[in-house]
Amino acid sequence: GSFTEGKLTVGDYSLDLRIRELSFDDKKIELTQVEFLIIKAFFENREKALSRDDIMTLVWGKDYHDDIKVVDVNIRRLRLKVEKDAAAPEHIVTVWGYGYKWKE
Repeated sequence: GSFTEGKLTVGDYSLDLRIRELSFDDKKIELTQVEFLIIKAFFENREKALSRDDIMTLVWGKDYHDDIKVVDVNIRRLRLKVEKDAAAPEHIVTVWGYGYKWKE
């Protein structure tokens, strides 16, 4: 992974921080604000498992105290957008009993 000119690049994925856009092999993937922040958290913490609490804090802030399931709901949506098969994710993998991790 690398960081150049406001872009975080991991494998074939590139996240443009200025225009908040994810692309895969130069194909654009539409993201919501929350999805963008989750991907950004993954790309900034490559190969590191993030707990649901970590994701909650990085995306919604430490004062947000809503249902932790909001993380799982958004991960599910993201998988539909970035995985070949959302039911068998290759990139956004579950770390059982903990959270999630981005794999290149």
